[in-house]
Amino acid sequence: MCDVCPHRGCAGCKRRYRRVFEQTCTTVENIINPIGVPLAGGGEQCLATFLDRPNRFVAVVQLADGTITKAHIADRGRLVETLQPGVCICLVARPGEKRATQWQAAAAQRANGSWASLDTLLPNRLMKRVLAAHLIPELPVYTDVRSEVNVGASRFDFVLAGGPQDIILEVKSAGRLHPDAMTASVPDAPSSRAARHVDELATLASQGQPTVLVVVAQATVTRTAIDGDIDPVLASAVSNAHAAGVHVVGVSARFDRNGLYFEHTVACIIHHSPNP
Repeated sequence: MCDVCPHRGCAGCKRRYRRVFEQTCTTVENIINPIGVPLAGGGEQCLATFLDRPNRFVAVVQLADGTITKAHIADRGRLVETLQPGVCICLVARPGEKRATQWQAAAAQRANGSWASLDTLLPNRLMKRVLAAHLIPELPVYTDVRSEVNVGASRFDFVLAGGPQDIILEVKSAGRLHPDAMTASVPDAPSSRAARHVDELATLASQGQPTVLVVVAQATVTRTAIDGDIDPVLASAVSNAHAAGVHVVGVSARFDRNGLYFEHTVACIIHHSPNP
């Protein structure tokens, strides 16, 4: 007899158990062959020494042969804890006639030898593959993954279609690793744009639309966090969105110079303070 209902193997329970079995098989496969995406598109890499950041978009670096050159920085955050003069930077070749620089500053080495990502596109690229493989057990049923979709006047990272209702999903990158090395938070600077996206999710959720906020840690962690000390507006927006019905999920993803690799989902703490 089924342990969920009094019937012997009803159709609903068979579907439920089949889904659990398929998710278990997918999880085991991900452990053996982890789903990941290459750093900055997978181009040629070289190491350099960080010297200066004259603006948000450019890093001045010194190559191993002593040449001083510039590299593009995709991460618009302050990165004051990451980009200190003298730190080792991983550059990825990104040649192109329309590019102002031939290199992208893709990762910075921490004092403990681990690497911090400077590639802000990695979380979305990883989540596209993770969603296609159905690796987030907290999500409702869906069959189709669509990227960069307009919903009303807004554009969201993903729409998951094919289920009873479309699921609107937005991704945020938690790149700031706390001293405990177990928590990664977002943001590292106030972001009115991020708060606006969350408010839009909350509005849709209040109208009955399934909505999800995924906070991806570019490190192996036990939890992610919305840092209310750095951006109280964003933390308040996420708290209100969660109350309105937005599902908030954290993701732990292993990062190294090869790329970003999905591990598993974790909790996401709202209004977390790194210095309680």
